[in-house]
Amino acid sequence: MRKSMLIVLFAVILCSASVVSVHATSVTVETSITQDFHVVFAFLDINATVYGNINSNGLMTKDTLPNQLSDNMALKGFLGVQFYSTSISFDNNTYSIVSSFNLQGPSIVNSTIDRAAKIETFRMNTEWRKFYLNVTSDFHFNFTQDFAQQLSYWTNSTTGGVRSYSYSNSTAEGNFSFSFQLPSYASNIVVSGDTITFDAPYEPSFEDNLINSPILILIALAVAGVIIYFYRKIR
Repeated sequence: MRKSMLIVLFAVILCSASVVSVHATSVTVETSITQDFHVVFAFLDINATVYGNINSNGLMTKDTLPNQLSDNMALKGFLGVQFYSTSISFDNNTYSIVSSFNLQGPSIVNSTIDRAAKIETFRMNTEWRKFYLNVTSDFHFNFTQDFAQQLSYWTNSTTGGVRSYSYSNSTAEGNFSFSFQLPSYASNIVVSGDTITFDAPYEPSFEDNLINSPILILIALAVAGVIIYFYRKIR
């Protein structure tokens, strides 16, 4: 009986060790903010067996993370989110996977323009980072818990005039870190909850300049004059 209990105990310890090794992963997320989010997820030090299974069987592609993120966001009411510039890379030497993409959409990025002051105010909702990623039974993460703390409580620092917000967390699944980096031209930065608000210089586009230009009025008057002239000639 005692021998059987020792065998069971050894099996439990062995299984626990294998689970820990599977989840002994570091996840770092670096996000650059401009008029959208450029996101880079790096999964580092993945268990060799788990990594081999994912890589050899194509279980994770450049669209895996964006698709699952999009599904989670839709469930939370974040609609109209667009992903582009998706990419993924595998490092067979370090058993690491890097997935990157850009995302934007009116539910996470919106702005207002003060044309007189030439300032565009951006409001960036970062709550999209809280989602569940499930690649395999041995490779899944609950980022809703891992990155649960509101952005307003993250560590902020300024280096070379660039403001960054960072957060790190360690759980049974591994070590996690997330950072948001604002553009160097950002000013009047305010963080409330999970939303970043900042001002950026606004440069009117060619279309804006054309619409606000008196040239259009002159062209319209000239065209109207030509039409009237020919109308009278025909009559």
